Amino acid sequence: MLDNEIYRNEVHCLNRDTGVMPFAEVSSSLVIPNTPKGGLLVRVCYAGACYNENQFRRRGIRPRFPGIRDTSLYPGYEIAGIIEDVCNTLPNSNYTPGDKVIIFPDDKLSESGYKEFIAISDTSQVLQIPRNLQLDIAAMLPGGALTAYSAVLKAKPHVEKLKEVKACVNVLIVGAGGLGLWTLKIANYLISGNCSEIKLFVADNSIDKLLTAQDHKCYDIIHWNEEDHEEYIAERTIDACRGGVDVIIDFVSSPRTMQRSLKVLNREGLILVGGNSMSEVSISLNALAAKQQSIVGIPKGSMNQLRELVRLVAEQKLEIPQYAVFPVEEANQVFKDLCDCRITGRAIFKFGNINQTAMDNATHH
Repeated sequence: MLDNEIYRNEVHCLNRDTGVMPFAEVSSSLVIPNTPKGGLLVRVCYAGACYNENQFRRRGIRPRFPGIRDTSLYPGYEIAGIIEDVCNTLPNSNYTPGDKVIIFPDDKLSESGYKEFIAISDTSQVLQIPRNLQLDIAAMLPGGALTAYSAVLKAKPHVEKLKEVKACVNVLIVGAGGLGLWTLKIANYLISGNCSEIKLFVADNSIDKLLTAQDHKCYDIIHWNEEDHEEYIAERTIDACRGGVDVIIDFVSSPRTMQRSLKVLNREGLILVGGNSMSEVSISLNALAAKQQSIVGIPKGSMNQLRELVRLVAEQKLEIPQYAVFPVEEANQVFKDLCDCRITGRAIFKFGNINQTAMDNATHH
């Protein structure tokens, strides 16, 4: 539920003011834009159900604004589809209609909303994917998976440095939702594997999500029961980790999760924050300096990292976390279920009458 803390807070705010869900009556747009000069037109087949508080606040989306039910208002930056059209002025084009592609996310894309067609002027944003990679899986890679990949790559040098001086390095992932599960899978591949010197832990206040983490081969789970006293939660976390935590990856980054993280962080420890919450956190810089601790933002992943991620998934070197596919017309209910923690893993929207087998058999050049 920690991963869904931001969903829940925002939706409760909207419900108090309007009595309706902010994603009510969504449906995909049927507007087909023109192919931009020197660019591409992409037909969206799958899109991740993604949202964070920063995007909504930056764009001023609140129930007082008209058009709140328009699906184009909502962020959609995990996109997988096929090329619908290629501009004939595109020089040295290796793109062909029917190619399976994903789109590298930027601010403009995140504001495009859930649309069936996206016009791409900058073709460097478009990444062709291997024929054997399913589009529903590929839709997760440009957003959540890339963010998790970037976070683990940022943590890896610190883990390796601590491993030289410590018998065991403890890494805590805060939240067992979609991002947390991706982080778990990627951390297992990049920094842990079968190494007994590195231990991965997952903390969440949802038993269902922690059980899902167990299904993903993480047996060191910590239940952050919100009814317990904060000091007790910290003590139990330190005890479960057998001496505290060395690296924490916290995508929620709320005052509550940050204060807990600081209480369990060891000397010379590192906290990686995702910045998905707009809430301010009070931190003692003197305490950080005294313990030689660091707090670092998770960098945005690069196109090269996305290429590597696609390769690892396509070659089945990296396992895929649990996900479920829903028609985009059910977006209202899906987001409500996410807010209420009734969906574990990732949720992916399907557009139109997409036949996955047909997509897998699409011609690539």
